[in-house]
Amino acid sequence: MKKAILSGLALLVVAASVTACGGSDNKSNEDAASSNSGTDTKTTETTPVKEETAAEEVIDPFAKFAEPTEVSIGRAIDPNYKYDGTDTAEDNVYTRWLKDKYNIVIKHAWEAASGNDYQQKVSLAISSNDLPDALVVNETQLRQMVKAGQLADLSDVYDKYASPELKAVYDSNPGLLDSVTFDGKLYALPETTLPSAPMTWIRKDWLDKLNLEAPKSLDDLGKIAQAFIDNKMGGDKTVGIVGTQQGGSLSSNFLASTDHWYNFAPLFFANDAFPGIWVKDKDGNAVYGSITEETKNALAMMKDWYAKGILDKELGIRKSTAEVVASGQTGIFFGPWWSAYNLADSMKNDPNANWRPYIAPLDAAGKYNSNQATGSSYIVVSKKAKHPEAVIKMTTLHKWGKDEEYKTLTAGKEMTSQEVPLFLILGAGDQLEYAVNNLRKFLKDEIKLEDFDQINYGWAYEMATHAKAIKKDPVDNYDIQYFDQQADTGFFTHIYAHLNGGSTFVDADINWVRSIATAQTKTMESRWTNLKKLEDETFFKIIMGTDDISAFDAFVSKWKDQGGDKITEEVNELK
Repeated sequence: MKKAILSGLALLVVAASVTACGGSDNKSNEDAASSNSGTDTKTTETTPVKEETAAEEVIDPFAKFAEPTEVSIGRAIDPNYKYDGTDTAEDNVYTRWLKDKYNIVIKHAWEAASGNDYQQKVSLAISSNDLPDALVVNETQLRQMVKAGQLADLSDVYDKYASPELKAVYDSNPGLLDSVTFDGKLYALPETTLPSAPMTWIRKDWLDKLNLEAPKSLDDLGKIAQAFIDNKMGGDKTVGIVGTQQGGSLSSNFLASTDHWYNFAPLFFANDAFPGIWVKDKDGNAVYGSITEETKNALAMMKDWYAKGILDKELGIRKSTAEVVASGQTGIFFGPWWSAYNLADSMKNDPNANWRPYIAPLDAAGKYNSNQATGSSYIVVSKKAKHPEAVIKMTTLHKWGKDEEYKTLTAGKEMTSQEVPLFLILGAGDQLEYAVNNLRKFLKDEIKLEDFDQINYGWAYEMATHAKAIKKDPVDNYDIQYFDQQADTGFFTHIYAHLNGGSTFVDADINWVRSIATAQTKTMESRWTNLKKLEDETFFKIIMGTDDISAFDAFVSKWKDQGGDKITEEVNELK
């Protein structure tokens, strides 16, 4: 639970400036939005008014509809969510604000419990061609709806009604709108994803004590882990590389998080293997990464490392990986840039625990590989909807409401997907890069506080106001001894995470590999659970020595026979 909370916190931290900006009502924000959106009718025009044409119509994306405008939606409901008073998903403080301030009236065509129930309800609506005005769907459903000709082309209404802020978010995520554009028509609004790749986090104080260099290759990493064990750097029961705990996975997959928190994905990536995602083979066809020869090679290596004790002997059965890290029993784990948020207990127990991230291990060609985070949710609008523009306005209003009442709504309680209809995660693609680069410049006195873009990158500015109390000279050395952990305890982990994990990630040259499929196909709905169980059990048994590496070939054969071949055909259709 702690991991989940902190992981969520780290994600929200980077997106915080967008959210904060969305609730901002200061004059500079209004002026910027006004000048960009054309809401200021007094703006000087070089063309005389009498020569204006309909094509030059200026639309205020924050304007109220003249008449009540109804939008029917299908809604995912969390049955355990507690609303205030008598509020419901359809009638709550947020939906009432939409109605009172903007004349947008939300009606639920149907509701279903979040998860499988909702996905089944969406699939039924698609197959029966009985769609509400708008829905949140996954990638497979989006493609089905496009193929069936069920969706509205949002190109024109997006151009006219999307706010400058919303457009800026998509512009900062290159290629994202292209991924939902078919035959030149925009058919969805996709959620945004923050980039993430697994790095190798190592106790640099242990490296220094043993006079060891930072790793580059798999061989380097194996030798470092062995040295930590041989020298009992974490005591008599030193763990070489700790990772997947009880109930966890060896790597992320196309249906789950790509944060690679406490798993062994980098060991696969360095073998040019991409288990759990769909990649292209040498002929350009889709193949499931878990059945490739590269994955077999990675498993053979991990089997050898496990036998030598380099990999945690309690791999897959340990109750808590975090406890091993916090107790100082290990000096190596894999995790994303924000991992430092979860190292507070380790540093509390040992203030000299100098956890540093490394872009390693590299593959044989010297590349740093990672699968790529992909969004899994999309807002779509039925081609029968009377007011598709209302959906665009709703998306804009959710993130960038500009009146005092909106500030009141979000001040006491964060609006969640249970209050906000058609909820999407939206954030600028360069939030982390901006924060890291400008923090570094600020600490070197190359820029001043007033040089920060407080409107679009408010969180970077907020961190900068605390950074100099925390970061000691030399400002470009990020070892733990050059941070004052007690000067500002509320912001220490933020600054440490961004300057360590953030800067290492931002500066990295990453070979991104994106899964062809990011949602279930039709056959997966009935077969995938058993296929994934077969995969997980086989991989764990091979690594832990229960099965020989030859068990991999038997697994591939079973996987294909039990639905894998049919699923591969369906994924190739997506390609």
